[in-house]
Amino acid sequence: MNNKFADRLARAMELKGVKTASALSRETGIERSYLYRLASGKIDNPHKYVERLADATGVSGHWLSTGIGDPYDPEPERTKEPPANPAMLTHVTVVPPEGDWYEVTAKVPDVFLSYQHKPRDKKLYEYYYVPETIESFTGFTLLMVERELRPGPGMFLAFREVNGKKKLCNFLLTYKGLDQTSSRTPDMQTIGRVRIMDYWELEIKR
Repeated sequence: MNNKFADRLARAMELKGVKTASALSRETGIERSYLYRLASGKIDNPHKYVERLADATGVSGHWLSTGIGDPYDPEPERTKEPPANPAMLTHVTVVPPEGDWYEVTAKVPDVFLSYQHKPRDKKLYEYYYVPETIESFTGFTLLMVERELRPGPGMFLAFREVNGKKKLCNFLLTYKGLDQTSSRTPDMQTIGRVRIMDYWELEIKR
């Protein structure tokens, strides 16, 4: 396996008979100075140009990008792209401005299909929905909350008891060096760390 992209690019050029970065620049339309930086190892992996370089040199884009396999291996089957706006059904706790909280089953953004965001375990997460503006949140706010409390800064969802009713609130935990600062007050009961907060119009079916 060629561990460095520059080595794999040099091998691909050799196999194709492309002798210089200038020639490869003419073949691909990629700026010559950029290709020089690739060839010298100053850029490790040009993700946006891998397919163009692979096509120009006739090698596998997967091999050129990763070094796995051989230059002429067939491309691995691509995984199916997730839908543009994936959603899933789950239990959501609705927090109205007045009255008791209640649970519904509703569609929420399915971040578990996202390539950019990889939560660890669906069972660790809960959803809270604020349909109308309250003291701490504006209306149509959906919060994805991780119940397992791991160390680290962030915004945390909490509630406090007021006249026998639960009121939703939040507090911030920040670090400066080894010093920890929290805006939590003694009457707050922590629910969990807010992982995602977004505007979302929930279809509430009780």
